[in-house]
Amino acid sequence: MAFELAPRQRAVIRALGAALFAHAGGPRPEQLDALVDGFQRHLVPVSAVQRTLFLLAVDLVRWLPVLLFIAPRPFEDLDLERRLRLLERMDRSRFTVLLMPLVAFKSLLSMYFFEDEAELRAMGYPGDERKRWLKIAA
Repeated sequence: MAFELAPRQRAVIRALGAALFAHAGGPRPEQLDALVDGFQRHLVPVSAVQRTLFLLAVDLVRWLPVLLFIAPRPFEDLDLERRLRLLERMDRSRFTVLLMPLVAFKSLLSMYFFEDEAELRAMGYPGDERKRWLKIAA
């Protein structure tokens, strides 16, 4: 693989995933590792412009607590509660520069996070049981 995320970028993606998908049982460390690896794999075939924009968005999220005077440290060093509050603030923002990175990361990271069968079952997704109902209905 020609492209690798820098350690600081891996830490931000991991912290972002931990906050976006926080629930009582997780996410598990191996899920967060898979999330970061999936994000990195996604950036390999994309154009240099797209990769640069994604990495700039990672750096924006990293320094947002400092830029918004929320905390004097980067995103990955915040506790989960503060990360969640920052993400909620981004989600409610009218400023595109705050909203768009969150939308992009939610979409992309959700694809990789919910590939995990155990996570889908923990959420109550019926998996193959759902397909059986579709056959009965047809």
